[in-house]
Amino acid sequence: MKKFGSKQLIPLAMALMGIVFAFIGFTQLGFWDKEPQPGFFPSIIAIVMVITSIAAFFQTLKEEDQPKYNKDELMVIAGGAAVIAGSFIVGMIPMIFLFVLFWLTVIEKGTPILHIVIIEAIVAVIVLGVFAGWLQVQFPWGLFENFM
Repeated sequence: MKKFGSKQLIPLAMALMGIVFAFIGFTQLGFWDKEPQPGFFPSIIAIVMVITSIAAFFQTLKEEDQPKYNKDELMVIAGGAAVIAGSFIVGMIPMIFLFVLFWLTVIEKGTPILHIVIIEAIVAVIVLGVFAGWLQVQFPWGLFENFM
């Protein structure tokens, strides 16, 4: 029998997280009532997350070697954790802009300022226009929520 390790634990944890997000999306945020409700998009993403996590779990059962984690993979995980943690402090939308700015200036060294401005504008249109405006996703506002 295979040894149970992080390769199996991570997909199971992600599937459990997807189930929780789908439950919240369907029950608390609403899914559909003549038009998409705020829980529409998060519920769909959560369902896809559960399906892919289950597929990833069964894929890990076929692998025999020990997991090897390199620095770049861990940086992506740390970046995601920083966005989540920062969302509770400054809010999700400002944290997304700060993350993209950090990524383009520090990680992708040498990115021209004009490219950074264009990319930040595209991110703003997508986040504010599509998610906040059209799909009405309720982003956490962090400490700014107390002032609004």
